Amino acid sequence: MNSSLLSGQAAMPLIRGIYCLLPAERARELTVLLAKGTCHQEGETSPLAVVTALAIHVEQHRLDCTSQPIYLGREQLMTGAADLLGEDASFEEQDAFRLLALLLDKLLRGGRGSRQAKLDGLTPSVMELRALATISPNTCAVVRGSWRRKSRNQLGHASWLDVVEAALWCFWHGDDLASGEVLLGVLLGRDERVRLVYGLLAGAFYLSERTD
Repeated sequence: MNSSLLSGQAAMPLIRGIYCLLPAERARELTVLLAKGTCHQEGETSPLAVVTALAIHVEQHRLDCTSQPIYLGREQLMTGAADLLGEDASFEEQDAFRLLALLLDKLLRGGRGSRQAKLDGLTPSVMELRALATISPNTCAVVRGSWRRKSRNQLGHASWLDVVEAALWCFWHGDDLASGEVLLGVLLGRDERVRLVYGLLAGAFYLSERTD
């Protein structure tokens, strides 16, 4: 990561969203990750390292900051996110990170404050669905909004796709960062991956200063 990104980390809503949900010890680990000089060190597979790398990748490749044609920028955003999982990632895991990167970008660039703005940020357009080109059939339900219809007892956290779905459930049913955090405790207790992904979503929507 370049020095300007590191010095400006407090202004990065995705990173701030993660920080808000971490205990002091884990927050210090996040600070160390941010200070290493690159967004992802080879061999780092901990959930915190992977999700931090995803946050930095999305911040660096936001579609409102790219000079590329929209279709190329969007593909770079999604492909780079999937690549963070490594060569052994399953198709479902790649789908999960491509979808998550797309939704985070939409939330960062979208409106604020209303339920409709949140729904708009979580609903891919027809063109975005084509670009997403999901591989795993299990991903289709999440793309269609399974997190809106399921009860908390129907959610799991076995795979990264499950994690994204559970985090979306908390984000959708919460009204602010704190209320979503309460749902995390009710839903899955101390599962760190769900907490971290929820932090990304909440940071993008509640902590971004963009209002138009």
